[in-house]
Amino acid sequence: MNLTNFLRTGKFLKLKIGLSEKKIYSVLKKKYLGKKNYFNKLNKDEGFSYYYDGLQIIIVDSKIHTIGFDLTYNPITLLNNIFIYPETSLELIMKYLDIADIEWCFEKRNHYGRELTIRTEGNVLISCIYDKGNYRLSKFQISKDVFD
Repeated sequence: MNLTNFLRTGKFLKLKIGLSEKKIYSVLKKKYLGKKNYFNKLNKDEGFSYYYDGLQIIIVDSKIHTIGFDLTYNPITLLNNIFIYPETSLELIMKYLDIADIEWCFEKRNHYGRELTIRTEGNVLISCIYDKGNYRLSKFQISKDVFD
């Protein structure tokens, strides 16, 4: 999946934070999204997520709360020819963002301590984790929490 525009704008296809759940189905068909993965099956009002080909959409209060990409099983691309994998170094990520002409900055460290986050001009957070000698990119995501 090419995430160049997502990193610039915070929108993927026509999906963005705050969009109603119903609008998702005009962009991605329900049959592709599969079943709703509820956070709490006993209290379905807490929200749910969809997983589609590396894309995760989290719905809370019938609105998109988070749009994210898991690199574990699906590499992403920038500019259709730069491939990014979980093992792609932080130095290369910064270089690739510069090549794609995407503004970025380092985000302050969060509560995990060994996670470094880059924020792009589209408010997308790129998280890199270094734990006990193992490095990996963990996620590319935008969330309602970024705006709160």
